[in-house]
Amino acid sequence: MSKRPRPIVEQLKTTVRRAEKRGISQYRLAEIAGVHRGQITRLMHGTVSPRLDTAEKIARAAGCEFVVRQIGR
Repeated sequence: MSKRPRPIVEQLKTTVRRAEKRGISQYRLAEIAGVHRGQITRLMHGTVSPRLDTAEKIARAAGCEFVVRQIGR
C-alpha cells in the first residue's frame, strides 16, 4: 500500500524546519528564495497556502527538489 501524499503546505513547513536546523533562518531562506519573509511566516502559521511558483522557490532555497506528480485515483 502506498503512503498518502502530504499536502504541499505541510511538506513546506517540514522543509523550512529542516533548513532552520541546518542554521538557515527564515529571513535568510526568504532572501535566497526571493520572497518576503512574511510569506514564510504566514506559511509556518498556517494562514496562507503559497502559489506553486512560490512553493517551488522556497523549496529550492532550502535545498530541496520541488516535484508535482499526478496520483492515481
